[in-house]
Amino acid sequence: MERNQNIEKRILWVAERLFLEKGFSGTSTTEIAKAVGCNQALIHYYFRTKEKLFWDVFSPKVEQVVEYLDAPLDESIDFIERIRNVIDFYFGILELDERLAPFIVNELIMHPGRWDKFRDRYLRNESRSSAFNRFESMVAEEIQAGHIRSMRAIDLLMNIMSLTISAFIVAPKGFASGECDSNLRKAYLDNRREDIKALIVNGIRA
Repeated sequence: MERNQNIEKRILWVAERLFLEKGFSGTSTTEIAKAVGCNQALIHYYFRTKEKLFWDVFSPKVEQVVEYLDAPLDESIDFIERIRNVIDFYFGILELDERLAPFIVNELIMHPGRWDKFRDRYLRNESRSSAFNRFESMVAEEIQAGHIRSMRAIDLLMNIMSLTISAFIVAPKGFASGECDSNLRKAYLDNRREDIKALIVNGIRA
């Protein structure tokens, strides 16, 4: 039993690495099996299809991102400052692994079916979206109080996410490859972070 669990975990670990490096389309179950050191039949035994393996790899990560939306929403500070904290939060996530931003664009945003599945599973499913529901209530309260203009919470969140992701996508190639001075890269991202905060905050004020 333990050996089977270890094989399953290794399949997930190898699949994550290859999906991030080569994308879903560029990765085959044959390649995953070879890197794991098992036969391809085991991949299908544990995960049935490559698409299911894809979601088994990334669903826990997506769930964490959505659930952790609660983390920057400290009610002891005003809403505008919370929004700045949300932007800091998403920058922090993407800085952990430079492959995440292009992966999100290629596998979620550029594939409408996957994006629809993400939205339905994590933003429209009450049992999995309590953090987003809380964010939505905060936005509604701020609109009602006249502090921000009328908007949908999902649009605000998507604006934050898309601008944040773009900072990493359009970064000079050397920043992503590690060929450029790390201090220069950090300065670039810090500047983009502050620019995005200003764009979002100025754009939502009533």
